[in-house]
Amino acid sequence: MAIAIVKRMIQSTWEYRLFDIAAQMAYYFLLALFPLLIVLLSILHFFPVGVHDVLVLIQPYVPENLLSFIAGNLSNVLDVRRTETLSISSLVTVWMTLMGSFAVIRAVNSAYQFPDPSLSRMIIVGFVLVFTLLTAVIVSLLFPVFGEPIGRFIFTALGLEEAMHIFWSFIRWGISFFVVGIVLLILYIIVPSQRMSWRDTWPGALFATVGWQAASFGFSHFNQWNDYTLVYGGLGTIIGLMIWFFLTAFMILLGAQLNAVMMEMHREEK
Repeated sequence: MAIAIVKRMIQSTWEYRLFDIAAQMAYYFLLALFPLLIVLLSILHFFPVGVHDVLVLIQPYVPENLLSFIAGNLSNVLDVRRTETLSISSLVTVWMTLMGSFAVIRAVNSAYQFPDPSLSRMIIVGFVLVFTLLTAVIVSLLFPVFGEPIGRFIFTALGLEEAMHIFWSFIRWGISFFVVGIVLLILYIIVPSQRMSWRDTWPGALFATVGWQAASFGFSHFNQWNDYTLVYGGLGTIIGLMIWFFLTAFMILLGAQLNAVMMEMHREEK
């Protein structure tokens, strides 16, 4: 069973050109990254979290040099925009964010071999995806603010103050893993142009969550031994960011492809 799934995954990945689609998605991700972060930080202005908390949340997945690049450019943009991030001009940032979600919608439907949805459905689903992502990130950021004091109180009452740091580090990772998995599960359910259930989509969501974290971890270590500036000069950091986006997009597509392959195999067995 597992060998048959792997063979079909390799065949369909090559046949449906998932590598090319992932490269296209990576370009849109690059365009949408900073607009999405600007919208997110504009909303977080009303909560007791800030830029540093966002960077800490994504730190486990982003290579160190890319994280510093994102932080530096984000600070430059926010210094210029300041309180205008939710003004009429921010409609442009919302549109760029939607462009990234449109790329995901088209790509996931291509992986399922479903037709692209209508423009109106793409807009609605795009807004739902952006809202889901923003909500998941905000919940992830607010949990430490309110959860850590509660956890410290409980561990102090139990006389386990020393275990608090280790436990909380594990909880942070667990929350991050859970949030990524839930976002991908929702993505695989609502994005396809045909009706999907969570039973048909959870294998791909789990695979994509684990695969993306493993790919990000491996790429982070790979970056420690490779300097893109030797080949690309000042564009080296951008190239590294694009490769990371490519890996992210490819894992999303593989998750959808796994769901499609398993659904097809189940139909053949009946």
